[in-house]
Amino acid sequence: MTRVENSPAFLIHRRMYQGNSLLLDFFTKDHGKLRLIARGARSSKTSLQMFQCLSISYKGKGDLKSLSQWEISDEPRRLMGNDLVMAMYVNELIQRLLPEGDEHSEIFESYWSYIRSISSLDSSAKEYTLRVFENQLLQDLGYGLDFEDDIDGNIINDNLHYDYIEDQGFALNVEGEIQGSTLIHLSKSNEPISSTKELSILKKMNRKRLKSLLGDKPLKSKELFFVN
Repeated sequence: MTRVENSPAFLIHRRMYQGNSLLLDFFTKDHGKLRLIARGARSSKTSLQMFQCLSISYKGKGDLKSLSQWEISDEPRRLMGNDLVMAMYVNELIQRLLPEGDEHSEIFESYWSYIRSISSLDSSAKEYTLRVFENQLLQDLGYGLDFEDDIDGNIINDNLHYDYIEDQGFALNVEGEIQGSTLIHLSKSNEPISSTKELSILKKMNRKRLKSLLGDKPLKSKELFFVN
């Protein structure tokens, strides 16, 4: 019998299960992504909300365990409009790409930081923060890029230009579309990039990187609004 108490977690997906119960996918700090049954949850007075950090307890045998208790350990948060769609997109990446039961505490902290800040950022900062999250997710899955050195081992120069070579990295090219300063920004994850052109380039680059992992199955969040 497995028993886990008070694990920080975010609900990332839910669906109805056997009458009055719910089948819930959580992203937890210490146990990664997991699926739990919440028996009788549809009639509970305490609503399980997405985008709000919870403290959950669960127990059981086998692969599918039961949620035994949950508490809200976060401030109220209501995302709307494109903020909501972007957060749903991030949830879908976690659900599709993270393996079951593997700890990814750095991604968890990055996710929480993203959810906390999204409503307070301007449009360019929101998009840049999303790109940073995608980069960290890919890094933790073993598909990271070296943003400090080019494919020849030379240090990225902020005054030069580069091309992204899929599955390899960045190659120096005087006519390249990516500025070295953009890559340096990404390596340090410091102040956001505000250039529309540079953000568009980063979007296209990450789209290529994620496609090889996501395959041909479309993201449902893209049906609501184009965020990637």
